[in-house]
Amino acid sequence: MAEKLKFFDLKAKKYFETDKYEVIIKETKRGKIKIAFAVSPYTGKRFARILGPVKE
Repeated sequence: MAEKLKFFDLKAKKYFETDKYEVIIKETKRGKIKIAFAVSPYTGKRFARILGPVKE
């Protein structure tokens, strides 16, 4: 089971906590980073949270 993460809904200006999110790895100029995406229960929009660099 995935741990709960806190996200911020920019539209509703509220935090929400969920364990239903998708983690992707994105390549940047400074290396790879992990980003979590979740759908807000307030607005139904998708928001992101940076989890940090990928440890290889």
